[in-house]
Amino acid sequence: MADFEAAFTAGQARFDSGAYLDAVALWIAAAARLPEVTAHRGHRLAVYQYVADAYARGLVGVEEVEPLSAAVAALDAYCEGFTRAYGTESPIDPKIATTRAELQLRLDAAIAARGPQQQRPSDRPKNPAPATSGPSRGARDGMTIAGGALLGLGVGAAVLATLGAVRGRTLEARFDDPANHCPLAQPQGLCADLYRDGKHSNGLAIAGAVLAPLLLGGGAALLVLGLRRRDRSRPDARHALTPALAPGFVGLRLGGRF
Repeated sequence: MADFEAAFTAGQARFDSGAYLDAVALWIAAAARLPEVTAHRGHRLAVYQYVADAYARGLVGVEEVEPLSAAVAALDAYCEGFTRAYGTESPIDPKIATTRAELQLRLDAAIAARGPQQQRPSDRPKNPAPATSGPSRGARDGMTIAGGALLGLGVGAAVLATLGAVRGRTLEARFDDPANHCPLAQPQGLCADLYRDGKHSNGLAIAGAVLAPLLLGGGAALLVLGLRRRDRSRPDARHALTPALAPGFVGLRLGGRF
């Protein structure tokens, strides 16, 4: 832990000075000192949230393949290790997942912009398929998968916002109940617990309400784009993403014909 804290502090100093990619290298080295186990899960998650933020700042306007590829590989390694340790039922942090998806799209665009003549051997597929128009199958599938993942995270954020709001109102009602005699100035005992839990629930509701539309909008856009590009390469396939309405439900319905 001492080595971890020293490397993390050094990375923070580089980040504060504006050397974002240098900070990333130090933070990833710090996280590598801790195995992906429950005892260190929070530390590693916090580090990679910082890493995602540093990549978002340090790669602004960057269109070269190498730095984008390194960033995607680093976030992929964390996400794969997290899923191996905690299972697919444990969702990847939304900030990390969103940053990874955005960087992957930029990397795909940078590789495509190089053109066949400018690509290095390591950039080219080992078993190249016949030339086709439009993005590669991997890029299309990547967009579709990323879109579905973001939609799932968006639904989770919406549920979190709803549960937080409901619980917050319940705790607020208990706090305001005259039978509990809870003062606003310096609540004690049960009143202090109600006040603290209420603030936490309201915070979750606000965070979910902010993240849900961003994740749902980004996920829907990626999913539609991926399906449209897949349709262009497969004339016999048709997909449609349409509004779905039902009593107590508003959402999107995905239909397909093959």
